[in-house]
Amino acid sequence: MLAKAVRDGDVEGADAMRILRHELRRRNTNTTLTVRPRSKSAQTSIDKYAPDPPPKNGSDDALHADHVYPLSSQTLQATDTLEQWVAELKRLRTVVCVTAAENYALEFVEKRGVTGPEKYAEAGVEFTTPVSW
Repeated sequence: MLAKAVRDGDVEGADAMRILRHELRRRNTNTTLTVRPRSKSAQTSIDKYAPDPPPKNGSDDALHADHVYPLSSQTLQATDTLEQWVAELKRLRTVVCVTAAENYALEFVEKRGVTGPEKYAEAGVEFTTPVSW
């Protein structure tokens, strides 16, 4: 309904994107310790602070649930069936656990236009187990 409202001109695309991004982020609040796959650095951070969790903020060791795939305004325009939205939302919910330091490197790579699984190799992020996207 939200995407249709954008396509029909009833809702601003930026507003719809803000709502969707917020809800996607909210799904992972306080769950980073359970997110798989995780980077080697995230695992090192977990091990370093165990049995306590790593710091939540203000530290390069803090954990972050990074969304693998971006949500774009093009998604709102092109995704117009229930089946497409089910598949797209599943894809958009794909997250990996990285450290704050890795997240900063990933943000830099994303600003250069590299997204999806490719951004991890570009940012030098290694995973504890092989990842199949």
